[in-house]
Amino acid sequence: MTDVESSALSRRSRREEYADATKAAVVEAARELFAAQGYFATKVEEIAERSRVSPATVYAQCGGKQGLLRTLMDRWTAGPGIRAVIAAVEDAESPREVLQILAAAYAGIHAEFGDVTRVVSQTAPHDEEAAKVLAIATERQRQALTQIAVRLRALDAVADGLSDDDVVDIVFYYFARDRIGFMVSELGWSADRAGSWIRDQVARTILKPRWRPRSH
Repeated sequence: MTDVESSALSRRSRREEYADATKAAVVEAARELFAAQGYFATKVEEIAERSRVSPATVYAQCGGKQGLLRTLMDRWTAGPGIRAVIAAVEDAESPREVLQILAAAYAGIHAEFGDVTRVVSQTAPHDEEAAKVLAIATERQRQALTQIAVRLRALDAVADGLSDDDVVDIVFYYFARDRIGFMVSELGWSADRAGSWIRDQVARTILKPRWRPRSH
């Protein structure tokens, strides 16, 4: 590589680093504002002011509010944490361990992305683009849950009469849309208590009798 090529690469790398840092600041500003005052009440100008860029940059770098909502959804549903959960489930040696991993994963989603799930879920009924974002998030969750259902069946743990789709439906019903967050905010439960209670309800519903938790 010549000195000229090396210099050009260095400049390009600095530009890319600056662009990445700018986008990260804009996304974080949008997340804070969406959580504090809602998607519809938040203006692009407010996001720009908080992240110290121009409104034009918000559109160019992030696609405006719609692009920002999609980026936040991607962080929630397509991050490395999801892949780590699937890998852990594939290594699990019992259905109880599978469901414990699942409960811990949803508790983690609540802790890290509860604000994002609320914004997307609250906005979707009133905005076509947000509805598309939620549909993508739902499909990604169901794909991950299908792999979990397959693992439970491989462990001979799925109750008779339930298909893999049934398992996915039941787990999604109990855990999705930040059900843990609802129980924390509306019922005053701790996240650990909520996650454990949901895990046990799922176990009683989808597992063969020998794997179900005892009733108290």
